[in-house]
Amino acid sequence: MNELSSAKLCAAAHLIVGDGITALAFLEHCTATAGDLVVVIGKQASALGRGVAYATGTPGTPWRYAYLLNSPAYDIDPAFADWLADRWDAVRETMAGRAPDWLAWADPLVAAGDIQGVNAPREIYGDFIEEQAKKAIATLAARGVEVRCVDASATALDVEGGQVTVHTDIGTTFVAQSLDVAPGGPSTLRIDGDDGPFAAPTVFGQEERIAEHIRAGAEILCIGGNAAMLDVLRLCQSLVPEDALKFLACAPEGELPEPLIPRLPRRPLQPNLSRDHTSADSLLAEVERTIAYARDAGHEMSEIRAGFRAYFLVNPLADHLTDKAEALRVPAHLRLWLRGGTRDTILEMRRLIAENRTEILPGIVTKIEHGPDGAVVRIRDTAGMETTRKTGFVVNCAGAGARSTYDPLTQDMLRQGLIEVCPISRGLKVGAQCRTKAPMVRHLSPATTVIGEDVTAMPLYDAHMLRTYAARASQAEPAPT
Repeated sequence: MNELSSAKLCAAAHLIVGDGITALAFLEHCTATAGDLVVVIGKQASALGRGVAYATGTPGTPWRYAYLLNSPAYDIDPAFADWLADRWDAVRETMAGRAPDWLAWADPLVAAGDIQGVNAPREIYGDFIEEQAKKAIATLAARGVEVRCVDASATALDVEGGQVTVHTDIGTTFVAQSLDVAPGGPSTLRIDGDDGPFAAPTVFGQEERIAEHIRAGAEILCIGGNAAMLDVLRLCQSLVPEDALKFLACAPEGELPEPLIPRLPRRPLQPNLSRDHTSADSLLAEVERTIAYARDAGHEMSEIRAGFRAYFLVNPLADHLTDKAEALRVPAHLRLWLRGGTRDTILEMRRLIAENRTEILPGIVTKIEHGPDGAVVRIRDTAGMETTRKTGFVVNCAGAGARSTYDPLTQDMLRQGLIEVCPISRGLKVGAQCRTKAPMVRHLSPATTVIGEDVTAMPLYDAHMLRTYAARASQAEPAPT
């Protein structure tokens, strides 16, 4: 699917920058007509839809297929859940004999008739998404639209004379009448010393190096209590037996997210919030009461979270709070209260903690110091006191922070004032229908928190949410020129 142009200048009707799920959603809703050329530019555009999150793993590595989706398959996309069920025999064959034992967690669901409830390996979801990309390209081709996927990184753009020009790291410049920018989220917060002899600034792409230390018997300390931390645990489990596991984490609250446990029959919560709130505190109090009632009624977090997500997609925050500044205070609380993650790994981590095989240290890592045979981690605890911990190897999974940066094109757009950082949410702010200050350019990413007058109640680190907002932006009236 990759058609890397050797030309220094390429003219197209429409450009899409990105290689993940959002870029694919923009392509699926593209309004190009017969004779148009649409160019998709991304590091892995030739495997459109996969992005970093759902990329194809390296054959033969023990950790291939170890990383799982945060949510059950049906919650990610019902079409994916059905696709998975239709291919279950092939999936079972792929996953047989792997460590950690994914099938041991999947089999009870399968026996209960709920294949759709499994937390599928992310690469397998990537297989589904790549199929959807090929179908989207074929649909456009049937309309006479050519789609060209170019493996490159966009670095900057210019808007002039009703056209947008995109510069890339391969030296080719692309010119078009319109552009959709669909990047990933911000970078992981860097910590002093996180890229040294005994530390890695991320897990992704660093597995071989981390694996050397795991195999050598080093203790692995993971900074953060999020999904990436759970990936590091599964990386360890893929390489050594449980009695040789030396793993721990450090997170601000010292707590795990709740596991998103599927249940039949499905019964997502159906919130019905008041529309006359005058403050964020008032709305949040009602949300908190609704969550408490749902727990008392026996709802799982998977049902509570799915219910609020569906509710706010139909009933935006602006319907409940007319003061936008107050509305901007809401999402951070919802993200904390509705935090959930991979059932299999969270329950595994809980068991390991209960058996004193691992622990989560409460606190914030402020610095990593390297010695001749390991690292010393400086930790500021919840009381503000500093402690130290000697460990074998450190992996930074802290997530985004105040000093995080974006991809080069998004950074360029921020410098030009085409998009903004919201001073309250610290997320990205774009116009209605995801349009930037240049109407022919749209921007949507997991970090987007304000779209026109709409404050996104739930974080967009969710494939379903991103695809929904991309579809809505594409259903709007054509951009003014």
